[in-house]
Amino acid sequence: MSERRETSAASRGRGSAGRAAYHHGSLREALIDAGEQLARSDGLDGVTVRRIAAACGVSAAAVYRHFPSGDHLIAAVAQRAREIMARDMFARLDSAAGRPPIDRLREVGESYIAFALAEPRLFSLVSMPMTTPPDRIDDPNAADLVRDIVLELEPPGDVDEVRVAGRMMLAQSSAHGLAVILRDFVPDPQAREMLIAGVLDRVGVGLEA
Repeated sequence: MSERRETSAASRGRGSAGRAAYHHGSLREALIDAGEQLARSDGLDGVTVRRIAAACGVSAAAVYRHFPSGDHLIAAVAQRAREIMARDMFARLDSAAGRPPIDRLREVGESYIAFALAEPRLFSLVSMPMTTPPDRIDDPNAADLVRDIVLELEPPGDVDEVRVAGRMMLAQSSAHGLAVILRDFVPDPQAREMLIAGVLDRVGVGLEA
């Protein structure tokens, strides 16, 4: 049965304008697109198989032609959120080309925090536990970006993977923790700016140690 014929009863009630015909494979991207929009409006709680299917005008059963489970669909939507955030990071780094690694790591941290504050509902998918891995590696990949810059702090020919992992954890956990605290407990923009500057200054000192 084609995805078009699997249109839900609720969608049929909306008339022909509510029904979408999908070519083979296009429904998968449409489902992820719908999940992204639901995440932007309602956060993680709004990203469910039933709501995503309804937004696409298909039955919930049609979803499982493209995803092994509902968790796999949500993982794909979360990956979309991470990739959107990573593109913001790469764009921000364009203006920091040629600057020292610590300065560029700071730009990455500021971009992460800015995304969390500008898109708090979508960010809820970025920071969700990854219990079901996506079926491909993130592209672009924020973690790889951080690692590439952290590697520049290593002495030539002497990469200490334990030290690299520790620096990555310091950079990522500091940015994430600060983003969540500012989002949930610090509404004042000036206070946010002060805290971002102060915390990232100290993180930079730790990364160079």
